Amino acid sequence: MQLSPAELADNALSPETLDLAVCHFKTSGYVLFTGVLPPDLIAAMHAEFTQVFNAHIANAEENRGANRYQMHLPFAKPFIDPRVIENPFVLPIVEAIVGDDCVCTYFASDTPLPGSEHQAVHADTHPIFPAMGMAVPTYNIGFNIPLVDFRADNGPMQIWPSTHLTSPGTDIAAAAPLLHSEELLMPAGSLLIRDLRMWHRGTPNHSDEIRPNMAMIYAQRWLKTHYPPVGIPQTTYDGLSPRAQQLFRDEDIGGPLAHAPS
Repeated sequence: MQLSPAELADNALSPETLDLAVCHFKTSGYVLFTGVLPPDLIAAMHAEFTQVFNAHIANAEENRGANRYQMHLPFAKPFIDPRVIENPFVLPIVEAIVGDDCVCTYFASDTPLPGSEHQAVHADTHPIFPAMGMAVPTYNIGFNIPLVDFRADNGPMQIWPSTHLTSPGTDIAAAAPLLHSEELLMPAGSLLIRDLRMWHRGTPNHSDEIRPNMAMIYAQRWLKTHYPPVGIPQTTYDGLSPRAQQLFRDEDIGGPLAHAPS
């Protein structure tokens, strides 16, 4: 979807765009707003990410397949810019789907390096009430920001739209080749909102550069996951807006940063 000049100027979705986005999310499993965040913010995030990432991989092993790293991000500037953690185009959609009492439970990144391979098709969350044999309403939502352009050659995410509605227990490996999929090509600074049950996979990075992707998760507050809590220094938390404090209130307030920024 493309935001209008008026929406970008006002930092707000029109009622019509909000309704359309929520409808698209519920039926297709995702919403994509292309090229929203300003280049200066993306450049600052990319520069800081590169330093943190290079320091991390010097002492860590690949953990999401060959030449692919998941890495938690430090809860610090520029990653915690309000345009990121409480984006005015993303939160209204999230709140319309999982409620305004939702929390953010994940603050990380996914980065395929040159030479990465296809991941197995998968969902990013476990089913709840699987014995029902049917899909239930959305309970957690992934939010991704590409820090570089996602092109056909640098490992874009491949998605299977509407698979968040499949019954729990479906054989993903057997069904995925039979269903429609598409690669998400998008410029840096786009906003991708997705139901974490939607099937997807990382594709090979055939370029000569890393392809960093920032990742957050908004969820129903009662949902418990295995993710480690986000470490947020007390002074950092105190400086957040009331809305951002509410979103991160269940994390490790006063805890250490995941990786110290430069």
